[in-house]
Amino acid sequence: MVGLTVTREDISRFLDSLQCSNGGKHSYFRALRAFYNWLYSPKSAYNINRQDNPILGVDAPKVEKPILASLTQEQIDTLISMAHRLRDRCIISLLADSGMRLTELTSFKAPDID
Repeated sequence: MVGLTVTREDISRFLDSLQCSNGGKHSYFRALRAFYNWLYSPKSAYNINRQDNPILGVDAPKVEKPILASLTQEQIDTLISMAHRLRDRCIISLLADSGMRLTELTSFKAPDID
């Protein structure tokens, strides 16, 4: 049987050569990691030393986390003007001005207000 040796450098070079976004490279990395972890697992039919797994020394490509756009003041004013009840206008204002999450808003009680 002819063996094929793949090194950490080979995997890194392959990932660097891909012409796609970092998210796409990260998808390739996850597929390679799943394959090599299966290949080097004790359950594998191949008797390979786990410490020789080349994927263990490869850093995952970084995926940039997008910054979500926030509402403009005009959009907030429109939301407030569309609310029919004072309570709803207060909720919209509080969420917009404080950055509070909806779950935080629904869980606080009157004694929590300073």
